[in-house]
Amino acid sequence: MKRHRARALVCALALTAATAAVTPSGATVRPAAAAVQGGRIPDHFVGLSIEWSLVERYMNPSARPAFVNLLRNLHTGILRIGGSSQDQMPFDATAPNTDRVITPEDLAYVRATLDAAGEPSDHGHGKPRWGTVLGTAMSPPIDTRPWAGPEHARTFLAQGVGPAFPGEAARKIAGIELGNEPDLSYGSNLDRYLGDLATYADPSVSAGFPVIAPNTSEDILPWTTLADPTAATRYFHDWPQILDTGAPFMTQRSGTFGAYASDHFYPLARTCAGKPYRCPSTTALLSDEHLAGLDYEVYTHATEAAGHGLGYRLEETNTAANRGADGVSNVAASATYALSLMFHLACPRPPDRPEANAGCTTAAKGVNFHNAEVRAFFHPEEGNAYYNAIDYDPTEARGAPTAAPLYYALLFFARLAQDTSGLRPVSVATDTDADRTPEAWQLDTESGERRLFVINKADHPVTVTVPLRGTEAEVDRMSPYDPDGGTPALDATHVRIDGRQVAADGTWPGFHPATVRATGHRTTLTLAAGEAAALTSPRRP
Repeated sequence: MKRHRARALVCALALTAATAAVTPSGATVRPAAAAVQGGRIPDHFVGLSIEWSLVERYMNPSARPAFVNLLRNLHTGILRIGGSSQDQMPFDATAPNTDRVITPEDLAYVRATLDAAGEPSDHGHGKPRWGTVLGTAMSPPIDTRPWAGPEHARTFLAQGVGPAFPGEAARKIAGIELGNEPDLSYGSNLDRYLGDLATYADPSVSAGFPVIAPNTSEDILPWTTLADPTAATRYFHDWPQILDTGAPFMTQRSGTFGAYASDHFYPLARTCAGKPYRCPSTTALLSDEHLAGLDYEVYTHATEAAGHGLGYRLEETNTAANRGADGVSNVAASATYALSLMFHLACPRPPDRPEANAGCTTAAKGVNFHNAEVRAFFHPEEGNAYYNAIDYDPTEARGAPTAAPLYYALLFFARLAQDTSGLRPVSVATDTDADRTPEAWQLDTESGERRLFVINKADHPVTVTVPLRGTEAEVDRMSPYDPDGGTPALDATHVRIDGRQVAADGTWPGFHPATVRATGHRTTLTLAAGEAAALTSPRRP
C-alpha cells in the first residue's frame, strides 16, 4: 500500500478492555454495486468559518503558528471569514485594530496565515493550498449600522482586500461573500434583497473579485416542511429567482476555485422552547431524521446551482445554531456527526427520491464548520462557542489555538476521503430491526486503493462484518476517548485517531493504522459507540 506508516499486525480488531463487557450488536456491510461509477470528492472540500471578531484570536502572531499547523494537517481547504459579524462590523482603513472593526491589519493576518499554510502543491492541483472567502456587509442600513451600503463594500475591497491581496495573491480569494443570511436581514422583502444583490455583485462595487451568494439560512425544520411550497420557510423556494439575479455576475468571475452558490444548515439549536425538533441531544444530532433535512436541502440547492452554471458549497454549518449546545457540540458525538455530514454533502440522498443520486453526481463542493464566541460577539474572553472545531485562547495571552473534538472529523475526512473518486454509499444490514444501522461509504484513492468507511452512530458497540479485497487491509479509527479511562461513549470529551492526538503546537504526529487479515474475503470490525473506521485495501493485482 502507498501509505508508509508504522502498523500493527492483528487478526481481528476488538474493543478496549473498558468496553469488553458490553455485548456488541451485529451488522454486515454488503459489497457496493460494481455498475455504479461513483462521485468525486474534490480537493479543498473541508473548510473552516471564523467570525471577523475572532481574527486576532486565531491569527495574531502568537496564535498563528499553531493555527497554520492545524490547517496544514488538512492539506487543502477554504477558510471563510464571516458570519453575522460581517454585517455588524464596519471596515475602517484608519481605525485602531480592535475586535469591533475590520481593519487592514485583520486582512494582513488572514493573508499571512494563508501564505504560511502553503503554496500550490500536488494536493491542491495547482491552486493555493488554502483559499479564503471574505464576507462583507450587505444588509439594509439601520440606526446602529448607518454605514451599511454599496459604498462601504466598495471601500472594503479597494482599501482593504485589494492592498492585502495584490497581483497573484488574489488567486487565494475564493470569493467575496455578499451579506450573511439575507433571509434574516431582509426578511420578507425579497425584492429589496434582489435589488441589492444586483448592485453589490456588479463590478462597479465588487470590482474584479469573485462573488458568492446567496448565503441563505433556513429555519430548523423537517424536510417534509421544507418541501412544502406553502409552508412558512425563508428563502428556500426563492433560490431560482435569486440565482437568476446573481448567477450572471458570479459565473463571469469564477476565480481560482470556481464560481459557486452557498447556503447554511444547522440540524439543531441551543434553544428550542416550544419547538422539540430543534432540541439538542446526541441522539437527535445523529438521527436519520435530521440528516434527511440536510440531504433534501443540499440536493435541492446543488441541483438549482448547477442549472445556473454554478457549483454549490455549504458555507456555514455546525452541530447546533446559536453557538452550539454544551454536552452535544463539544463531545465525541460532534465528530461522529461531522464525519457523516461530510459524506452526505459529497453524496446527498434526497429522502423523497432516495435512488435519484445513486452515482453521487449531484454534490456539494465543500463545507465550512463555523467557529465563534460562546455568548456574543466582542466578548472572546468569555470562552469558545460549544461547537468550535478549533478553540482559540480566551486569555489575554492570545496564544495557540487547540483542536476540539470536531476537528478530528475534519482531519479524518481530509486525509482519507478528500481528493478521491468512486464515492458511493454502501448498504448495511443489522442483525435485528431494533439496531441502529451503521453508515458505510466506499471510494477509491488516486493510487488505486479501495477504502471503506464505516460509522457507528449508535450509543453502544457494534460488530460489523465487511468485505475485503485482497488478503489484508489497513484500518484507521476515529474514536471517542475518555482521559479518565471510562467506556468510550458519545458524550466523551475527547477524540483520538489511531489512539493519537494533535500536539499542543497544532502538529499531527501521523496516522498509525492497524493491519487486519481477511478470511474468505471478509473481516470483522468492532466499533465503539460513535466510532468510525476507514478500511484501506490494496490496489487490484
